[in-house]
Amino acid sequence: MNYLIKITLTVLFCLSMRYIYAQVLQKNDSLELLLEITSDSKDKIDILLNLSDKLKNNNPEKALNYADEALRLSESDGYQYGIVNSTINKAYIYWSLTDFKTAMEFAEKAKEISEEMDMQKELALSLRVIGLIYIELSNYEKSSEYFFNSLKIFEGTGDKEGTTKLLSDIGSVYFHQNDYEKALEYYFKSLNLAKVSNDRNGIARGLNNIAAVYEAMEEYEKAEKYFLDASDINRKLGNKLWEGINFMNLGTINLNLKKYDRSITYLKKSLKYFNELQSKILQARCYLNLARLFNETGDTEQSMKYAGLALKKGNEQDLKQIIRDAAAIMQQVYLKKGDKDSAYNYLLLQSIMKDSLVLMENKAELTKLELQYEFDKKEQIKQIAQQRKDLAILIVIISLLIALIVIILILARLRVKAKNSLLNQQRLEHELEVKKKELTTNVMSLMKKNEVLSVLSDKLNAIKSRAVKDETRDAISKVSKEIDKITEEEIFEEFELRFKEVHSEFYDKLIKRFPDLSPGEQRLCAFLRLNMSTKEISELTGQRINSLETARYRLRKKLGITNSQVNLVTFLSQV
Repeated sequence: MNYLIKITLTVLFCLSMRYIYAQVLQKNDSLELLLEITSDSKDKIDILLNLSDKLKNNNPEKALNYADEALRLSESDGYQYGIVNSTINKAYIYWSLTDFKTAMEFAEKAKEISEEMDMQKELALSLRVIGLIYIELSNYEKSSEYFFNSLKIFEGTGDKEGTTKLLSDIGSVYFHQNDYEKALEYYFKSLNLAKVSNDRNGIARGLNNIAAVYEAMEEYEKAEKYFLDASDINRKLGNKLWEGINFMNLGTINLNLKKYDRSITYLKKSLKYFNELQSKILQARCYLNLARLFNETGDTEQSMKYAGLALKKGNEQDLKQIIRDAAAIMQQVYLKKGDKDSAYNYLLLQSIMKDSLVLMENKAELTKLELQYEFDKKEQIKQIAQQRKDLAILIVIISLLIALIVIILILARLRVKAKNSLLNQQRLEHELEVKKKELTTNVMSLMKKNEVLSVLSDKLNAIKSRAVKDETRDAISKVSKEIDKITEEEIFEEFELRFKEVHSEFYDKLIKRFPDLSPGEQRLCAFLRLNMSTKEISELTGQRINSLETARYRLRKKLGITNSQVNLVTFLSQV
């Protein structure tokens, strides 16, 4: 019973917009006229998209042509909105034509473009089409995944119409799995939201879906209530097709409840609408229900009449399920009449149709499995590509972290090295300062020592001048000369030793630049490098000031200092 209900709902869905097509035909004609007179390319694309969208449920072939033209113009103009929406329309149309492979290709393309362009509504619509395809493949887990992702986007953007449809789609996923409690939960959510937004088409859809669940649960009285409410809204909307479908469902429910008078009333009302709309499949389904009703009430003639009409429609449209069900009723009627030969013939026809349906179902199932395999394979390839991409990103991140750690360690090491270098520099500067102080102290000591020895030498010379004997004068003179010689050598040796400790490279640089300097001139340069005055040098060396002034003049010439404005001490400090 549930299987038949699902098949019926599927058939009804595919035909559900026939009447709407008739109602909007005049408006479509206006759009087509506008299309002819519009010169702006983007306006033309928008009109094509509008036409494709309005016809995709009623005239999919024509809708596909409009979508193709919209896509061609959009790609030519680089109009991204037109490209993605025409691609979505093509995906939906191919889904309605049961070409699921092509539908998936366009849906995936639309999804990719929508993600790249950050087009949220179009992304949600793309995900919805993919979810619809997975329902057809009975992959409800995948279908739910895409539906919920689409729902999240619609809710996030505040799109109530999209949210209403997605809640209904999710309910259908549970309905196909016979989880009627969850199906009702989402159908009611969809219905309530449609009521809040005053979406009367959404309300009618929600009422019809809820009624279908209660019918599948064999809670016919509840189902009847919701079908009645749905038919009332469809009547106000002028949706004769859906009003007829609601009446046929009401007829079926009352037939199951053995309320034959009410059943025949609803079925004949629905048949009247289907005849007006020339909906052959729904006519055949209504004929079957009437044949079943009269068979149950014992009116064999009426039962045979309507079963025969159903058979005729079934043969015209090659509707094997209709033929099978009509043959089953004819078999029962002929058995009641005792015509076993005719009953056998219809049993044989019934058996043939069953076999054909099994073959069709097996073929459809095989096609589904094949498509599922292809989709899974593509999904696996995408996952592998994503994993590789993630791995590459992870490697880059790890490499950057390692590089960062290395840089931090290098910087830490450089900081330590710089700190040690600074400490060494401070130590060396301290040692240099100590040596400078020692040099200064030493120079002062040498000057003091030289002064004492000079006084001693003068005193010896005074004694010498007062000496009577030549031997005494010679001895004193000899001692005085020894003192002068020893003093001069000690002064210069001590001075140079201390000076080189402080200014270790001075002599090397000086000799390299001025190789003709004599040792005496080198020592004079050293004295001047210490910023000693002529008087201080005289006191240290015992030379006369005039002699030192002359030595300084000669030194300037050897150093190549011709400008009198250049200070000799300053020049030597820069060597």
